[in-house]
Amino acid sequence: MKTINLAPKSVVGMSVRTNNGNESEVATQSIAPLWQAFMGQYGKQILGKLPVYGVYYDYANDMDGDYSLMVAVEAATIEARDGGALTPLTIEGGNYLCFSATGEMPQAVISLWQQIWAYFQRLECPYRRQYLTDFECYSHTDSVDIYIGVHVEV
Repeated sequence: MKTINLAPKSVVGMSVRTNNGNESEVATQSIAPLWQAFMGQYGKQILGKLPVYGVYYDYANDMDGDYSLMVAVEAATIEARDGGALTPLTIEGGNYLCFSATGEMPQAVISLWQQIWAYFQRLECPYRRQYLTDFECYSHTDSVDIYIGVHVEV
């Protein structure tokens, strides 16, 4: 884990509204179908060439509430070829903690999210989540960096 200050980033993609309860049941999952739809439509253009983002935003409250997830790429990389079919979003600038994992997907990313949730539940955690935008960055097919927006507790 490392701390990093990021500038805002413009992305475009496809999104769904969900919550972790829905995602724990196969019948109500919407994240996996969203990834399949995005990669089915844009995968050949971007796979192995561009980082792909999973951006979590518009949180109702915390990790137990509803949130939106967008599967996206940087706006400048695909906008001209897209014809406006993708929705724009800005990843908030600010302080982030970056957590990393390598391994078979989606197991590696699921395990990393579980570690992140446990980290922020620790009483001695010096950070508080912002719940503005968090994002996964997939630069390779077997690795992920998850950026969590944070306030530093003083």
